[in-house]
Order: sequence, then C-alpha cells, then structure tokens
Amino acid sequence: MNRKELLTVGFKRIKDLELDNPEYLKWVTRFTVDVMEQDLGEQGDITTRLLFGFQTYPATALVRVKEDGVLAGVEEVTWFLQQEGIKVKQLIKDGERVNVGDTVLELRGSKRKLLETERTCLKVLQRMSGIASTTRKVIDEIVEAGLETMIVATRKTHWQLLDKKAVYLGGGGTHRLGLWEAILIKGNHLEELKREGYAENYIEEALNRVWNQRETVAFIEIEVETEEDACTAAEIFKRLQQQGEAIPCIVMLDNMSPEKIGRVIKKLKKRNVYDHVLLEASGGINQNNVLEYAKTGVDVVSLGSLTHSPKALDMNQNLIS
Repeated sequence: MNRKELLTVGFKRIKDLELDNPEYLKWVTRFTVDVMEQDLGEQGDITTRLLFGFQTYPATALVRVKEDGVLAGVEEVTWFLQQEGIKVKQLIKDGERVNVGDTVLELRGSKRKLLETERTCLKVLQRMSGIASTTRKVIDEIVEAGLETMIVATRKTHWQLLDKKAVYLGGGGTHRLGLWEAILIKGNHLEELKREGYAENYIEEALNRVWNQRETVAFIEIEVETEEDACTAAEIFKRLQQQGEAIPCIVMLDNMSPEKIGRVIKKLKKRNVYDHVLLEASGGINQNNVLEYAKTGVDVVSLGSLTHSPKALDMNQNLIS
C-alpha cells in the first residue's frame, strides 16, 4: 500500500462507526435512550402530562438549524426516535452543509413523545454537528492552502464513539477508537520500560514486544518527543517490516514545534526511512496554529480541541400541528 492508502486503512475506519456495529450501537443507546430515561426519571415529563394528560394525539415537528455548519447525528437520532415510535423524514443527510433556517428533519408521532424526546434529540444533533462543523472549518483551511494533511481527533472525548463519528462526518479521520483496537505506545509506557532496565533501547524493546500482534490491530503507533527518538523508531519499523506484510506504522511527534518537525522529516529522508512510517503531529495544536503544522509535511495532525471543548451547532424543534 502507498502512503495515502495506509493512512486511510489506519485512520478512516467508518465501518466501526455504523449502527450495525454492536459496539457503536451500545454508545448510541447510552447517549440517547439511557439519557432520556434519566431525564424522565420515575415521574416522567410532568409538565407535558399536566398540560395534556396521557393523550396520544398525532403531531408533526420540524427540526431546524439556526446557524451555518455541517450536519451530523442524523442516523443516530433517527434510530433513537424510531425506538420511541416516531416516524422520521430526513431532509438533509449527515455530512452535508446546512444554512440558517434549513429544516433537517420532519418528525411525526404522538405529541407527548415528540415533547419527551425533544431535548435528547437536539443534544445529539447539536453536539455532533458542532464537532463536524469545526472539523470542516479546519479542513477547509488545509485544502485552501493546497495541502492534503488528514485532521483527526484524539481520545479526549466526552461522547466516545459518537464524537469520533462526528469528526469523520466533518471530513476528518477516526484515529484510535479505543484501547482495544490499535496499539499506541505512549510516554508512560516507555518510561516504565526504562525502569525495567531498557534505558538504552526502550523504543526497540517496545516495538519488538508488540510487533507480533500486528495482524490483529488497526495500526501500531509510538509517541516520541525528540528528533533522535523519531529516527530510531522509524529505523526499527523499517527493520520489522522486512519480517512480513506491514500495517500502518506511525510515529507521533509529540509537543514538537513546526521547525523541529521539519528537521525530523529531513533526517528521516536522509536515512532512507521516511517511506516506512506515517507521521503524526500532536500536542499543543489548535485551530490557530494547525496550518503551521500541516505545512511541515506530516501526514496527520491531531487536535484534542475538536472533541474536548466543541461549540454546539444551534438548532430548535417546533411543533407545527
């Protein structure tokens, strides 16, 4: 596989973020059905009950956006509402751009159910769309600069896989979905190996220990903080790849300045190991400086801010009949 193909295999795994995946459905259930049950408590929606009793008169509601952005969460909300007996007509699909005033969903069901599910529905749509919108803004900036750098989120998520799905719908990559499906050797792992007696060859020891599991994981990545460690990791990856078919092998350049990353790339090319690894820039990167990092030539730039502090996309839901 070429560089772009390896990047897609490792960091764009949308199949794991679809509703027919039991693990993903578990997270969707947790942030929809479970959240609404907590919201209703033992007494249910007392306001709606006192005003309208237990009537099940049919009604129609529209969900509209109140600001421009990128829509996400439609599939998840549709599944949730259907569990509650509400019919959903999707007027705009996930991943599409939306403008102020656009109607994205038409809902038909009992008035009581539409009122009970309203806040849960909007929470999912607003958060996921906010993440997708921010991701798309970053990617638009990258594309306008003539670059193809992939933008990904970290695992600093609040809504777990739903946040990852939102980044993907905004045009970004999934990166690691959980501890169970990819190998990412971080600084704490390496420090522990040093304490075990591998102070001189901790990178080699770490990669040797995990390499035999390469066929069972999405990718193998190692975090480094120095130029020399980056070169060492790439050289070891190159040697290990000679043992059999390679998977995405990534060197994470953590907390390095763009200038330092530029020097790393030059050294990797000089040592003839650049083509054997993918490079990720991470740490201290935000929307204000992401372009500087993308211009260095790394394959991936990760931003924790995409998911740990996103701005929700404003929406509302109104009964029309």
